[in-house]
Amino acid sequence: MRKLVFMLLVGVLIVMGFGAKYTFYFISHIGPTDPNMKWLTKSIEDIEKILPVEVRYFAPRTFSIKAQVDLLKTAIAANPDGLIVPITDPYALDEPLREAIAKGIPVIASNIPDPRPDDERIPYLTYVGGDEYLTGVEMAKELLRTFKPAKPRRVAIGLAHVGHVGAEMRAQGMIDILQPLGIKVDKIALTDDPAKITQTWQAYLTRHPDTDAIWLVTLLATPYIVRVNEQMGRNDIKVFTVDESPLAIEGIRLGKVVATHSQQFYLQGWLPVMWLYIYNEYGYTPPPKILTGPVIINKNNADEWREKVIKVFGEDLYNELGSWE
Repeated sequence: MRKLVFMLLVGVLIVMGFGAKYTFYFISHIGPTDPNMKWLTKSIEDIEKILPVEVRYFAPRTFSIKAQVDLLKTAIAANPDGLIVPITDPYALDEPLREAIAKGIPVIASNIPDPRPDDERIPYLTYVGGDEYLTGVEMAKELLRTFKPAKPRRVAIGLAHVGHVGAEMRAQGMIDILQPLGIKVDKIALTDDPAKITQTWQAYLTRHPDTDAIWLVTLLATPYIVRVNEQMGRNDIKVFTVDESPLAIEGIRLGKVVATHSQQFYLQGWLPVMWLYIYNEYGYTPPPKILTGPVIINKNNADEWREKVIKVFGEDLYNELGSWE
């Protein structure tokens, strides 16, 4: 009887998180100002209830490769049982991650891979996430479908972080589909500053009145771009954005945004933790790449995605994050 009670107690402690056998660090660039962080932290909370693991999630408040590298070095010094890292800059992250791997710390890339050839890239166990280049390709195809039977004259691609390897790969995917069709495509730097976003887009539209569409490779600029379009009488410009956020989904439902996409962020928290556990516990290695997206979201499935997001965010937070007022 005592043995049974003891075993039950151990089981309860594991479920409550006190029996963590392995500790993993998730060193991300998706911080508290980015709504997508919720997908990752929620999936981590869920898997911690099932597996005897503790996952410590850290990210800079605002995007900074240097800050991510500093957080990574601190995590490596703690000698965890595994690391999960988006490869935002393969050159900046190369040395510390190779150091970690040399120490025997398994590494999984999540959300953003190292895009270099196999013989040059960081030798992590696997990549879990969307294919950024393929995202650009699929969004370009969705954009073209909305213009049929015609095609756009000029398309802008708005990047918040020029040089961010994932954003650049997304942009290149769209460019490679549109330019061979004779469509003019421009990349523009919008930053994270609402005033600069507004000024930059106003100036761009003044110089290029033939612009028919814009794809915002990062979400946060979307409402400011829509507002400028409305103020300048350019509601004809079709706006596309990224991620399965409440803002994007409600933008589609309100008719302000044509389409977005999902790389199914939840899986990018869950699957790396699962595979690090399996690797540590049983020695099995994952396949070289585990794709979680892209999945296109448009007016045909926006209501369905609304319900999915509410399940993770809750209705109050969803409504707060999805407000266009």
